[in-house]
Amino acid sequence: MSTEVEFLAIKYAAGILRTNDILEYVNSQLDKGIWSDVFLEILDCEPKVWLSISALFEKYLKEKGVLIPTLEEAARELVEHHVLIIASGKVTPSVHFRKLLDEIDNYDYYSKTKDYLGDNLGIDQMIGWYYADCCTADEINQCIFEASKVWVSKYAKKH
Repeated sequence: MSTEVEFLAIKYAAGILRTNDILEYVNSQLDKGIWSDVFLEILDCEPKVWLSISALFEKYLKEKGVLIPTLEEAARELVEHHVLIIASGKVTPSVHFRKLLDEIDNYDYYSKTKDYLGDNLGIDQMIGWYYADCCTADEINQCIFEASKVWVSKYAKKH
């Protein structure tokens, strides 16, 4: 399981972390009594735009000893994160799978496909069910849920 800051680094590498996400994180850390000089730099930064804030966020990650993963590593971490949530049975599988697809959108899994879209990440079955047009929503959700359980047994890191 990734720490909160490691998960932010994953989202950063995937290109889905926004300026406001960083500002919210900084404020939440300060509310908890956690301090970093970089937090002050982030809060004092004007204008609060991505170019400036992201550079400071990278400085903070370096201070914490957190490496920014490659896009490939970030995509794999995000897949695991979301598939574990789907497999828990606490979410609507198709809705949450859409979130997964949105979060790995910057990753080129199309060109890395061997036989079926997403097979390099092990999500080809879920993609197939997600886009199935000959099933009911309940059938699609059930099949994505079942495929997520298979994914967890085959690919999930053992924590």
